[in-house]
Amino acid sequence: MPPGFPPIPQMNPWAPGGLRGAVENTSGAQWGRVGMLSGEFRYTLDDKGRVVLPPKFRRELGEAVIITRGFDGCIFVYSKKEWVGVEKDLRRLPLSRRDFQRFLLAAAVDVEIDRQGRITLPEVLREHAGISKEVVVIGLIRRLEIWSEARWKEAVARVQRQAPQIAEQIDISL
Repeated sequence: MPPGFPPIPQMNPWAPGGLRGAVENTSGAQWGRVGMLSGEFRYTLDDKGRVVLPPKFRRELGEAVIITRGFDGCIFVYSKKEWVGVEKDLRRLPLSRRDFQRFLLAAAVDVEIDRQGRITLPEVLREHAGISKEVVVIGLIRRLEIWSEARWKEAVARVQRQAPQIAEQIDISL
């Protein structure tokens, strides 16, 4: 190996924490796992306004999350680590975009994940998302989105009609 280059770590992709289901990233001489949130899960909101976060996401999210208003009538859920990046991006926005900052930040709440993997959705966010009982939680790479089941069905139907044209416009191979 040429001098100055770190050795390539030996990995078993099928071992816990291996390559399967994750993207591997390098930073200098250290390798770090970068998780990706994906999937669709259906839950029922309990009487206290709590929803379960899918078990497969909990390790990536940590013990608490930041939730706020999302686009298209959903709720965004960020790990605290991801939220730091969102805040950094929001700070860089020009004053002309302060309404957008207000939209996201006024409703942002730091929420603990309880032992059963649930978070409490404040009433203002439940109203924003039209959530009363049936909930869909989806993974969207860096964040989760929480939708009312009815709105999610509408959103999927809308995109499904346009998917071929969208894929062609963004030049993605599927």
